Amino acid sequence: MSPPPSLRGWQLVWSDEFNGNALDLTKWGHEINCYGGGNSEAQCYTERHENSFVAQGKLHIVAQQEQYSGPAHKDDHLDYRIDDRSVTKAFTSARLRTVGKGEWRYGRFEVRAKLPMGQGTWGAVWMLPSDWVYGEWSSSGEIDIVEAVNLGAKLAPNAADNSEVETRVHGTLHYGQEWPNNVYSGHAYRLPDNANPAVDFHVYAVEWEQDEIRWYVDDVHYATQTSQGWYSELVKGSESHIAAMDAPFNQRFHLLINFAVGGDWAEKVNENGIDLTVFPQVFEVDYVRVYQCVKSIETGKGCADRQVGATMVEGKRHLLLSPD
Repeated sequence: MSPPPSLRGWQLVWSDEFNGNALDLTKWGHEINCYGGGNSEAQCYTERHENSFVAQGKLHIVAQQEQYSGPAHKDDHLDYRIDDRSVTKAFTSARLRTVGKGEWRYGRFEVRAKLPMGQGTWGAVWMLPSDWVYGEWSSSGEIDIVEAVNLGAKLAPNAADNSEVETRVHGTLHYGQEWPNNVYSGHAYRLPDNANPAVDFHVYAVEWEQDEIRWYVDDVHYATQTSQGWYSELVKGSESHIAAMDAPFNQRFHLLINFAVGGDWAEKVNENGIDLTVFPQVFEVDYVRVYQCVKSIETGKGCADRQVGATMVEGKRHLLLSPD
């Protein structure tokens, strides 16, 4: 096991331990929409206590099966209206973000969480750019700290042996051109003994420095990506422009935590569709912590925990999903 972040030169600069009796709105804001995340997801996001609350030292995000109507556009869209009720979905949930309240370039981003379980569940902790310097999604980038779909569902329902269930978590980067020519690269990880991440709490982290991003679960370093693999390309008409070598992951990003239901990923793998019997389902977060490397805040370099055997993730794949 690696030494704690403080002994490797990481200094805590922001955190939420969820120790109060209400969400700290100086740190988080709710998104309120029925947009579907750009992935045909089945939930409306609300700010209601029924869908997100703090209790017993933890953030609880609850996905429930219920008819709900709300805005058709995501919150930052020019046509967004909070009083719009034009879209109705069959589930409700919550999506929180720190945009305008907590934004960083480089650092260690760490969350202790117990992910939701069941076919059709999709819990995630991730990061988006705050300034969109290189254009719309995903040419300005996206960093997925951890996400998982369908935990506990059968992994291969048509195979001869159906006993193996979904236990993978994923760490991913999105980049390239704007949708629909966006690409991504990432790596999946299974806990020791194939334990289910929805059964207990685990610590998920990324260490992001100039030209390199590393992924960890319970301090196990399982993947690394570098600027030799990612890129940002802005296309206008017949002309295209490749940004600086380390773009798009050289700008400010903010944190997001959300619990989606269904969508173009979750519903098309494992047992397919949404298992209505698993709802309501809860995504629990014990804490979120952000560290900066005091050895070089400007580049984030000097505090790396690189373990032998971690996977270097290379290559690019087209992503068919639309902007989240």
